[in-house]
Amino acid sequence: MSTFADMNLQPSLAQRLIQAGLTTPTPVQMAAIPVALEGRDIMAQAKTGSGKTLAFLLPIIEQVMRREALSTAPGPYAKSGGPSHSAGPKFLVLAPTRELALQIEMELRKYAPASVTSLSVYGGTPIERQYRALQRPPLVVVGTPGRLLDLAGSGHLKLGGVTFLVMDEADQMLDRGFLRDIQRIIRLLPAERQTLLFSATFSGDIQTLAQSMQRDPARIAVDPGINSPTTIVHAYYVVQSDQVRTQLVHTLLHALKGGERSMVFCDQKYKVRRLAAHLGGEPASIGSLTGNHSQAQRERTLGAFRAGKIRSLVATDVAARGLDIQDVVQVIHYELPTNPNSYVHRTGRTGRAEKEGSTFLILSQSEEREYLRMVRQLKIETTKLALPVLAALPTPAPMPASDYQDPRARPRRSSEPGGRRSFGGENRGSAHRPGAPVGATRHSRY
Repeated sequence: MSTFADMNLQPSLAQRLIQAGLTTPTPVQMAAIPVALEGRDIMAQAKTGSGKTLAFLLPIIEQVMRREALSTAPGPYAKSGGPSHSAGPKFLVLAPTRELALQIEMELRKYAPASVTSLSVYGGTPIERQYRALQRPPLVVVGTPGRLLDLAGSGHLKLGGVTFLVMDEADQMLDRGFLRDIQRIIRLLPAERQTLLFSATFSGDIQTLAQSMQRDPARIAVDPGINSPTTIVHAYYVVQSDQVRTQLVHTLLHALKGGERSMVFCDQKYKVRRLAAHLGGEPASIGSLTGNHSQAQRERTLGAFRAGKIRSLVATDVAARGLDIQDVVQVIHYELPTNPNSYVHRTGRTGRAEKEGSTFLILSQSEEREYLRMVRQLKIETTKLALPVLAALPTPAPMPASDYQDPRARPRRSSEPGGRRSFGGENRGSAHRPGAPVGATRHSRY
């Protein structure tokens, strides 16, 4: 099965793929789509940029189109009324971040006919708009767990008719930060359903937990993680001070050629704000992205980054998963990532679609040994680089004085970043707490 045409997809769907320049499925698509169309549960692991999104969206579109074809077919086997979704959506896709939820729905609309109605729901936007949109329930809902629970808890979203569940970035979805919300959502779904889990990484504990939510899942592992042959070059620098660390980031960004983009990852929000300001901010074509930004700000920043108006993006791990942005030629880790999975997903923002890319870590001497243990665990090769001649920093962009302050230097409030080693999920900012009123929020370190 070497082409989409060999998968016996509906002719109009196959034609849409051809018009988009897609004729040959990627390995994960080739492995997952036929199994999904057979109705089996799936646990699929494949590296970032491998086409996982279409691997679960095409079965959704195909199922709807097959039902439509049956409903209009002549003869005694015709179904009446077409795809009914008066009681709620039939397909539910869970994503850990607002950006990924939006991107998934955009991808769905690109290939699906108008009859495959969809809605993305997430925190950070007025929930009343989503109330109105759900008055005529779409077939497909894509959302973050917190907002989904808010909508279900208020009675505006009915989940009793869901027959097809997808968890994208499933390892993060089933991590501690999301597990409680995921379990509550699962209890709202019918027991008889098809469940697909996709991620670049699955720990042993996550695999055990995931299997408790599935029935005899097909296990698919296609070019997993980043420890297989890849076009990404891994390298690192060791620096003596934060001043040198910041200057090195500026020097690496300054080396970009026309049309190329770079992403810089920090562990905490205040570091993102501070670093972006020291690099000159938007006047120097540097944008920033954290969970503290409003949804409108986040969409505006990502739109400018995709369009090339902003050439470099400084972000927390809110931007580490799922985002597919062309021409990101380098990923810079401002410090040692919190864990190997974070390194895998951040690095996956470059080298997409088999293009070349580079990932650079900027480490203190104390972090070097831990990093080398990490790369041994990931089975990748890395190179220690000598510091280049450092470029002088630009004039910092204006920023409120409070944003420069390290939150660890003053009493912590619930809205401030947590400790460096506590790795969690962006969507906590919109998750619904048991017993809390609709719209109550938890806070996130991203």
